[in-house]
Amino acid sequence: MNKFKKIGIAISLGIALFGGIWLASPSQAAGCNKFNVVYCGTNSMSELQSAYSRSEIKSLYSQWYITETMIQGGSNMREGVVDASGNITVDGRVVATNAVTVQSKAGTRQPTPQRTYSAAGYTYYQYTTGQSFVDGPKSYRIYAWFDDNGKFITGVIKDCGNPVWGPPTTPPAKPALTCDVLQVAEVSRNTFKFSTKATAKDGATITSYTYDFGDGNTQTTTSSEIQHTYAKAGNYKVTVTVNGKEAGEVKRQSPNCEKTITVKDEPKIQVCDLATKKYPVTIKESEFNEKKHSKNPNDCKEAPSKIKVCVIKTKEIREIKKEEFNELNHTTDMSKCQETPATPTPSPELPTTGAGDVIMSALGLGGLTAATIAYVVSRRQM
Repeated sequence: MNKFKKIGIAISLGIALFGGIWLASPSQAAGCNKFNVVYCGTNSMSELQSAYSRSEIKSLYSQWYITETMIQGGSNMREGVVDASGNITVDGRVVATNAVTVQSKAGTRQPTPQRTYSAAGYTYYQYTTGQSFVDGPKSYRIYAWFDDNGKFITGVIKDCGNPVWGPPTTPPAKPALTCDVLQVAEVSRNTFKFSTKATAKDGATITSYTYDFGDGNTQTTTSSEIQHTYAKAGNYKVTVTVNGKEAGEVKRQSPNCEKTITVKDEPKIQVCDLATKKYPVTIKESEFNEKKHSKNPNDCKEAPSKIKVCVIKTKEIREIKKEEFNELNHTTDMSKCQETPATPTPSPELPTTGAGDVIMSALGLGGLTAATIAYVVSRRQM
Protein backbone atom coordinates (compact mmCIF):
# COMPACT_ATOMS: atom_id res chain seq x y z
CA MET A 1 0.00 0.00 0.00
CA ASN A 2 2.76 2.37 0.93
CA LYS A 3 4.45 1.42 -2.33
CA PHE A 4 1.43 2.44 -4.39
CA LYS A 5 1.04 5.60 -2.32
CA LYS A 6 4.61 6.60 -3.07
CA ILE A 7 4.04 5.95 -6.77
CA GLY A 8 0.91 8.11 -6.72
CA ILE A 9 2.71 10.92 -4.99
CA ALA A 10 5.52 10.71 -7.51
CA ILE A 11 3.05 10.86 -10.39
CA SER A 12 1.27 13.83 -8.81
CA LEU A 13 4.55 15.65 -8.33
CA GLY A 14 5.50 14.94 -11.91
CA ILE A 15 2.22 16.31 -13.19
CA ALA A 16 2.56 19.38 -11.00
CA LEU A 17 6.14 19.88 -12.13
CA PHE A 18 5.18 19.55 -15.77
CA GLY A 19 2.33 21.99 -15.31
CA GLY A 20 4.61 24.44 -13.55
CA ILE A 21 7.15 24.30 -16.33
CA TRP A 22 4.43 24.80 -18.94
CA LEU A 23 3.10 27.82 -17.10
CA ALA A 24 6.58 29.20 -16.70
CA SER A 25 7.53 28.76 -20.34
CA PRO A 26 5.01 30.93 -22.16
CA SER A 27 7.08 31.62 -25.24
CA GLN A 28 8.49 28.21 -25.86
CA ALA A 29 6.53 28.98 -28.96
CA ALA A 30 7.05 26.01 -31.25
CA GLY A 31 3.80 24.20 -31.77
CA CYS A 32 0.35 25.11 -30.52
CA ASN A 33 0.36 26.89 -27.21
CA LYS A 34 -2.11 28.89 -25.16
CA PHE A 35 0.54 31.52 -24.57
CA ASN A 36 0.58 32.18 -28.30
CA VAL A 37 -1.45 35.11 -29.60
CA VAL A 38 -2.41 32.77 -32.44
CA TYR A 39 -2.70 29.30 -30.92
CA CYS A 40 -0.85 27.37 -33.64
CA GLY A 41 1.14 30.28 -35.01
CA THR A 42 1.22 32.02 -38.41
CA ASN A 43 3.83 30.03 -40.27
CA SER A 44 2.42 30.89 -43.69
CA MET A 45 0.90 34.01 -45.21
CA SER A 46 -2.45 32.27 -45.51
CA GLU A 47 -2.38 31.48 -41.77
CA LEU A 48 -1.44 35.07 -41.01
CA GLN A 49 -4.27 36.41 -43.16
CA SER A 50 -6.74 33.95 -41.62
CA ALA A 51 -5.75 35.01 -38.10
CA TYR A 52 -6.05 38.68 -39.05
CA SER A 53 -9.69 38.14 -39.99
CA ARG A 54 -10.47 37.63 -36.27
CA SER A 55 -11.53 40.87 -34.61
CA GLU A 56 -9.30 40.51 -31.55
CA ILE A 57 -6.20 39.84 -33.68
CA LYS A 58 -6.95 42.75 -36.01
CA SER A 59 -7.47 45.04 -33.00
CA LEU A 60 -4.25 43.91 -31.30
CA TYR A 61 -2.18 44.10 -34.48
CA SER A 62 -3.39 47.62 -35.21
CA GLN A 63 -1.96 48.69 -31.83
CA TRP A 64 1.37 47.32 -33.01
CA TYR A 65 1.33 49.29 -36.30
CA ILE A 66 0.27 46.30 -38.40
CA THR A 67 -2.18 47.15 -41.19
CA GLU A 68 -4.19 45.10 -43.63
CA THR A 69 -1.87 46.13 -46.44
CA MET A 70 1.03 44.59 -44.54
CA ILE A 71 -0.92 41.39 -43.91
CA GLN A 72 -1.48 41.10 -47.64
CA GLY A 73 2.29 41.09 -48.11
CA GLY A 74 2.76 44.77 -48.86
CA SER A 75 4.89 47.55 -47.39
CA ASN A 76 8.22 45.92 -48.17
CA MET A 77 7.70 42.74 -46.15
CA ARG A 78 10.70 40.50 -45.58
CA GLU A 79 11.55 37.65 -43.22
CA GLY A 80 14.05 37.82 -40.41
CA VAL A 81 14.84 36.65 -36.87
CA VAL A 82 14.23 38.05 -33.38
CA ASP A 83 16.35 36.80 -30.47
CA ALA A 84 16.26 36.83 -26.66
CA SER A 85 18.79 39.67 -26.63
CA GLY A 86 16.18 41.90 -28.23
CA ASN A 87 17.80 42.15 -31.64
CA ILE A 88 15.73 41.89 -34.81
CA THR A 89 17.92 40.88 -37.73
CA VAL A 90 16.91 40.92 -41.40
CA ASP A 91 19.20 40.14 -44.32
CA GLY A 92 22.18 40.08 -41.97
CA ARG A 93 21.52 43.56 -40.58
CA VAL A 94 20.19 44.42 -37.12
CA VAL A 95 17.14 46.51 -37.94
CA ALA A 96 15.87 46.98 -34.34
CA THR A 97 17.09 46.48 -30.78
CA ASN A 98 15.54 46.09 -27.32
CA ALA A 99 12.60 44.27 -28.85
CA VAL A 100 9.38 43.63 -26.95
CA THR A 101 6.50 41.27 -27.69
CA VAL A 102 3.13 40.25 -26.26
CA GLN A 103 1.60 36.92 -25.32
CA SER A 104 -1.93 35.83 -24.49
CA LYS A 105 -1.11 34.64 -20.91
CA ALA A 106 1.20 35.89 -18.18
CA GLY A 107 3.69 33.21 -17.10
CA THR A 108 4.37 32.30 -13.45
CA ARG A 109 8.13 32.42 -14.03
CA GLN A 110 7.97 35.87 -15.60
CA PRO A 111 8.13 39.27 -13.96
CA THR A 112 5.20 41.60 -13.96
CA PRO A 113 4.25 42.50 -17.55
CA GLN A 114 5.48 45.86 -18.77
CA ARG A 115 1.94 46.66 -19.79
CA THR A 116 -1.27 45.08 -21.09
CA TYR A 117 -3.36 45.51 -24.25
CA SER A 118 -7.10 45.05 -24.58
CA ALA A 119 -8.47 43.86 -27.91
CA ALA A 120 -12.09 42.83 -28.54
CA GLY A 121 -12.51 41.46 -24.99
CA TYR A 122 -9.08 39.80 -24.81
CA THR A 123 -6.09 40.86 -22.74
CA TYR A 124 -2.49 40.53 -23.90
CA TYR A 125 0.72 40.99 -21.89
CA GLN A 126 3.91 42.74 -22.96
CA TYR A 127 7.42 41.47 -22.12
CA THR A 128 10.89 41.89 -23.47
CA THR A 129 11.96 39.06 -25.74
CA GLY A 130 14.45 37.98 -23.06
CA GLN A 131 11.60 37.67 -20.55
CA SER A 132 9.33 35.94 -23.02
CA PHE A 133 11.84 33.45 -24.44
CA VAL A 134 12.35 31.70 -21.08
CA ASP A 135 12.90 28.15 -22.29
CA GLY A 136 13.46 26.55 -25.63
CA PRO A 137 14.84 28.44 -28.64
CA LYS A 138 16.40 31.79 -28.05
CA SER A 139 15.45 33.12 -31.47
CA TYR A 140 12.41 32.88 -33.73
CA ARG A 141 11.58 33.59 -37.34
CA ILE A 142 9.47 36.66 -37.99
CA TYR A 143 7.69 38.60 -40.69
CA ALA A 144 9.22 42.09 -40.79
CA TRP A 145 7.89 45.20 -42.51
CA PHE A 146 9.83 48.29 -43.61
CA ASP A 147 9.10 51.75 -44.96
CA ASP A 148 10.38 52.95 -48.32
CA ASN A 149 13.63 54.10 -46.74
CA GLY A 150 14.39 50.67 -45.32
CA LYS A 151 13.42 51.59 -41.76
CA PHE A 152 11.87 48.80 -39.65
CA ILE A 153 8.17 49.31 -38.82
CA THR A 154 7.01 46.18 -36.97
CA GLY A 155 6.90 42.39 -37.10
CA VAL A 156 5.05 39.17 -36.22
CA ILE A 157 6.71 36.02 -34.81
CA LYS A 158 5.82 33.22 -37.21
CA ASP A 159 5.71 30.38 -34.65
CA CYS A 160 3.21 32.09 -32.35
CA GLY A 161 1.65 35.06 -34.15
CA ASN A 162 2.89 37.37 -31.41
CA PRO A 163 3.59 40.90 -32.65
CA VAL A 164 7.11 42.14 -32.01
CA TRP A 165 8.65 45.62 -32.15
CA GLY A 166 11.84 47.41 -31.20
CA PRO A 167 13.32 50.86 -31.73
CA PRO A 168 14.59 50.78 -35.32
CA THR A 169 18.22 51.31 -36.17
CA THR A 170 19.21 53.81 -38.83
CA PRO A 171 19.05 52.06 -42.19
CA PRO A 172 22.01 52.37 -44.52
CA ALA A 173 21.66 54.97 -47.23
CA LYS A 174 19.87 53.55 -50.21
CA PRO A 175 21.18 54.09 -53.72
CA ALA A 176 19.47 57.24 -54.91
CA LEU A 177 19.21 58.85 -58.33
CA THR A 178 17.69 62.31 -58.73
CA CYS A 179 17.14 64.79 -61.54
CA ASP A 180 18.14 68.10 -59.98
CA VAL A 181 17.70 70.78 -62.64
CA LEU A 182 17.29 71.34 -66.38
CA GLN A 183 19.08 74.42 -67.71
CA VAL A 184 18.35 76.10 -71.05
CA ALA A 185 20.54 78.40 -73.16
CA GLU A 186 19.41 80.07 -76.40
CA VAL A 187 21.91 79.42 -79.18
CA SER A 188 19.92 81.16 -81.90
CA ARG A 189 16.33 82.16 -82.55
CA ASN A 190 15.13 78.57 -82.86
CA THR A 191 18.05 76.51 -81.53
CA PHE A 192 18.48 75.82 -77.82
CA LYS A 193 21.06 74.03 -75.69
CA PHE A 194 19.76 71.87 -72.83
CA SER A 195 21.93 70.83 -69.87
CA THR A 196 20.84 68.42 -67.12
CA LYS A 197 22.26 68.22 -63.62
CA ALA A 198 21.54 64.92 -61.85
CA THR A 199 22.83 63.21 -58.71
CA ALA A 200 23.65 59.52 -58.28
CA LYS A 201 24.75 58.56 -54.77
CA ASP A 202 25.29 55.57 -52.51
CA GLY A 203 25.83 53.19 -55.39
CA ALA A 204 23.32 54.59 -57.87
CA THR A 205 24.46 55.15 -61.46
CA ILE A 206 23.29 57.22 -64.44
CA THR A 207 23.02 55.45 -67.78
CA SER A 208 21.37 58.02 -70.07
CA TYR A 209 19.15 61.08 -70.44
CA THR A 210 15.89 61.15 -72.42
CA TYR A 211 14.83 64.59 -73.67
CA ASP A 212 11.28 65.34 -74.77
CA PHE A 213 11.48 68.62 -76.67
CA GLY A 214 7.73 69.21 -76.69
CA ASP A 215 7.45 69.35 -80.48
CA GLY A 216 6.92 65.64 -81.01
CA ASN A 217 10.63 64.85 -80.97
CA THR A 218 12.49 62.91 -78.27
CA GLN A 219 16.10 61.85 -78.02
CA THR A 220 18.06 59.64 -75.62
CA THR A 221 21.74 60.35 -75.13
CA THR A 222 24.52 59.47 -72.72
CA SER A 223 25.54 63.13 -72.61
CA SER A 224 24.01 65.53 -70.12
CA GLU A 225 23.97 68.24 -72.82
CA ILE A 226 22.14 68.41 -76.12
CA GLN A 227 21.02 70.96 -78.73
CA HIS A 228 17.71 71.02 -80.56
CA THR A 229 16.40 73.17 -83.43
CA TYR A 230 12.69 73.91 -83.70
CA ALA A 231 10.97 74.13 -87.07
CA LYS A 232 8.14 76.44 -86.03
CA ALA A 233 7.60 79.34 -83.69
CA GLY A 234 5.65 78.72 -80.49
CA ASN A 235 5.86 77.68 -76.84
CA TYR A 236 7.25 74.22 -76.02
CA LYS A 237 7.42 72.30 -72.73
CA VAL A 238 10.72 70.44 -72.48
CA THR A 239 11.23 67.58 -70.00
CA VAL A 240 14.20 65.36 -69.28
CA THR A 241 14.19 61.90 -67.72
CA VAL A 242 17.34 60.62 -66.04
CA ASN A 243 17.72 56.89 -66.59
CA GLY A 244 19.87 54.79 -64.28
CA LYS A 245 20.16 52.14 -61.62
CA GLU A 246 19.46 52.08 -57.91
CA ALA A 247 18.50 48.61 -56.71
CA GLY A 248 17.22 48.09 -60.25
CA GLU A 249 16.46 50.09 -63.37
CA VAL A 250 14.87 53.47 -62.58
CA LYS A 251 13.70 56.59 -64.41
CA ARG A 252 13.76 59.86 -62.53
CA GLN A 253 11.95 63.12 -63.27
CA SER A 254 11.21 66.21 -61.21
CA PRO A 255 9.50 69.61 -61.60
CA ASN A 256 12.97 71.17 -61.68
CA CYS A 257 13.70 69.14 -64.80
CA GLU A 258 10.92 70.75 -66.84
CA LYS A 259 11.20 74.03 -68.76
CA THR A 260 8.94 75.98 -71.13
CA ILE A 261 10.73 77.77 -73.96
CA THR A 262 9.50 80.26 -76.55
CA VAL A 263 10.60 80.11 -80.18
CA LYS A 264 10.07 83.52 -81.79
CA ASP A 265 8.73 84.10 -85.29
CA GLU A 266 11.40 84.19 -87.95
CA PRO A 267 12.26 87.81 -88.76
CA LYS A 268 11.58 89.19 -92.24
CA ILE A 269 13.91 91.43 -94.18
CA GLN A 270 13.61 93.73 -97.19
CA VAL A 271 15.98 93.06 -100.05
CA CYS A 272 16.71 94.01 -103.61
CA ASP A 273 15.69 91.35 -106.12
CA LEU A 274 18.68 91.28 -108.42
CA ALA A 275 16.77 89.63 -111.26
CA THR A 276 13.94 92.17 -111.45
CA LYS A 277 15.76 95.12 -109.89
CA LYS A 278 12.73 95.47 -107.65
CA TYR A 279 12.99 96.98 -104.18
CA PRO A 280 11.76 96.42 -101.55
CA VAL A 281 11.02 92.70 -101.71
CA THR A 282 10.11 91.12 -98.32
CA ILE A 283 11.47 87.64 -97.59
CA LYS A 284 12.22 85.48 -94.53
CA GLU A 285 15.73 85.84 -93.23
CA SER A 286 16.42 82.17 -93.94
CA GLU A 287 15.41 82.65 -97.59
CA PHE A 288 18.16 85.16 -98.31
CA ASN A 289 20.42 84.09 -101.17
CA GLU A 290 23.25 86.41 -102.07
CA LYS A 291 23.06 85.24 -105.67
CA LYS A 292 19.44 86.35 -105.91
CA HIS A 293 19.20 89.13 -103.38
CA SER A 294 21.06 92.13 -102.12
CA LYS A 295 20.63 93.99 -98.86
CA ASN A 296 21.90 97.17 -100.56
CA PRO A 297 18.96 99.11 -102.03
CA ASN A 298 21.31 100.89 -104.46
CA ASP A 299 21.74 97.60 -106.27
CA CYS A 300 18.18 97.97 -107.51
CA LYS A 301 18.45 101.54 -108.89
CA GLU A 302 18.32 102.07 -112.66
CA ALA A 303 21.69 101.74 -114.30
CA PRO A 304 23.12 105.27 -114.31
CA SER A 305 23.21 107.01 -117.72
CA LYS A 306 26.52 108.17 -119.17
CA ILE A 307 27.33 111.61 -120.54
CA LYS A 308 30.07 112.95 -122.77
CA VAL A 309 32.24 115.58 -121.17
CA CYS A 310 35.39 117.44 -121.71
CA VAL A 311 38.01 116.79 -119.10
CA ILE A 312 39.26 120.27 -118.43
CA LYS A 313 42.71 119.31 -117.27
CA THR A 314 43.59 116.88 -120.03
CA LYS A 315 41.41 118.43 -122.78
CA GLU A 316 40.15 114.91 -123.34
CA ILE A 317 36.61 114.08 -124.41
CA ARG A 318 35.30 111.00 -122.63
CA GLU A 319 32.12 109.34 -121.21
CA ILE A 320 31.45 109.31 -117.49
CA LYS A 321 28.52 108.37 -115.23
CA LYS A 322 26.17 111.22 -114.69
CA GLU A 323 26.71 111.22 -110.96
CA GLU A 324 30.47 111.48 -111.49
CA PHE A 325 30.19 114.92 -113.15
CA ASN A 326 32.18 117.62 -111.35
CA GLU A 327 32.21 121.23 -112.61
CA LEU A 328 35.76 121.68 -111.43
CA ASN A 329 37.00 118.82 -113.55
CA HIS A 330 34.49 118.55 -116.37
CA THR A 331 32.54 120.66 -118.83
CA THR A 332 29.91 119.84 -121.37
CA ASP A 333 31.29 122.54 -123.64
CA MET A 334 33.13 120.38 -126.08
CA SER A 335 34.84 123.41 -127.56
CA LYS A 336 36.98 123.48 -124.50
CA CYS A 337 38.51 120.26 -125.70
CA GLN A 338 38.92 121.22 -129.44
CA GLU A 339 42.44 121.50 -130.77
CA THR A 340 43.63 125.19 -130.92
CA PRO A 341 44.12 126.15 -134.73
CA ALA A 342 47.76 126.76 -135.75
CA THR A 343 48.65 130.46 -136.58
CA PRO A 344 49.70 130.87 -140.37
CA THR A 345 53.35 131.66 -140.93
CA PRO A 346 53.59 135.35 -142.23
CA SER A 347 55.37 136.19 -145.63
CA PRO A 348 58.73 137.95 -145.22
CA GLU A 349 58.49 141.80 -145.70
CA LEU A 350 60.79 143.84 -147.88
CA PRO A 351 63.07 146.09 -146.06
CA THR A 352 61.74 149.59 -145.68
CA THR A 353 63.59 152.80 -144.91
CA GLY A 354 60.75 155.15 -144.29
CA ALA A 355 57.80 157.10 -145.75
CA GLY A 356 59.76 158.53 -148.68
CA ASP A 357 60.74 155.11 -149.82
CA VAL A 358 57.12 154.09 -149.85
CA ILE A 359 56.11 157.04 -152.02
CA MET A 360 58.94 156.50 -154.39
CA SER A 361 58.08 152.90 -154.72
CA ALA A 362 54.57 153.86 -155.58
CA LEU A 363 55.74 156.36 -158.14
CA GLY A 364 58.11 153.90 -159.69
CA LEU A 365 55.36 151.30 -159.94
CA GLY A 366 53.06 153.89 -161.54
CA GLY A 367 55.66 154.87 -164.13
CA LEU A 368 56.24 151.30 -165.06
CA THR A 369 52.54 150.75 -165.46
CA ALA A 370 52.12 153.85 -167.67
CA ALA A 371 55.01 152.84 -169.92
CA THR A 372 53.52 149.45 -170.40
CA ILE A 373 50.14 150.86 -171.41
CA ALA A 374 51.73 153.32 -173.90
CA TYR A 375 53.62 150.52 -175.52
CA VAL A 376 50.51 148.43 -175.99
CA VAL A 377 48.55 151.34 -177.56
CA SER A 378 51.37 152.17 -179.97
CA ARG A 379 51.49 148.69 -181.26
CA ARG A 380 47.76 148.76 -182.06
CA GLN A 381 48.11 151.91 -184.14
CA MET A 382 50.71 150.40 -186.34
